[in-house]
Amino acid sequence: MPDPTDTWTLGDVTLTSRLMLAIPEDADITQLADVTRASGLQSATIKTTPAAPGPLQDAVDILRDQGVHILPNTADCQDARAAVTAAHHGAEIVGKPWVKLILTRDREYMVPNPREVVAAATQLISDGFDVYPLITDDPGLAVELEDLGCAGIVPQGSPVGSGQGIANPLKFEIMVDRVTAPVIIGAGIGTVAHACQAMELGCTAVASAQVILRAPDQVAAARALSTAIEAGRASYLARQARKQPAA
Repeated sequence: MPDPTDTWTLGDVTLTSRLMLAIPEDADITQLADVTRASGLQSATIKTTPAAPGPLQDAVDILRDQGVHILPNTADCQDARAAVTAAHHGAEIVGKPWVKLILTRDREYMVPNPREVVAAATQLISDGFDVYPLITDDPGLAVELEDLGCAGIVPQGSPVGSGQGIANPLKFEIMVDRVTAPVIIGAGIGTVAHACQAMELGCTAVASAQVILRAPDQVAAARALSTAIEAGRASYLARQARKQPAA
């Protein structure tokens, strides 16, 4: 189980689990309650856009019943105006002004549109939201968005749905070094080894969908993923400790 003293913050919530479950519209959620209990996960992200909230309502209800914090996302939004509208709709559903900001015109890999991301983030921060933008592995953009006031950064390890892991580990090391807000890897995690690597590089948390939701035994996969994240975090902390001067 996670070290109860090793915490991080998502908005105004303090968490010990560094696993965030990303739930797509077509996910099989029949094992969702068991998955949350087996993994100890405390946060999940789910689409709550006005156009199609219905299919995910059962997931929202299960997560609430399990005490999981729900971070709405703006999947399928293509411009800043649509994303701002979706974010406000999501805030009404979960009762908290926070959002995983997804903005893309790329239906296949969801490569983010940086200009629209910055525009939407600017408006939502002005509206009082905690904003967690999905971006490519761009350290410069990550710093710009943190300076703008984003509460965290959600870089893609590789394109959404590719399951290719972290294409450029050095860029993640640079982001972790330069950004003080949480860095939550938000795409490309295809195996538990990828999640462990992300944590070893210093990521704050891992948002994953396919490792758990595409597994025949979702509960076992969730348990394995949670353990891998804990192991990667422990490895990172051990290396950081060695960098400290001896007392």
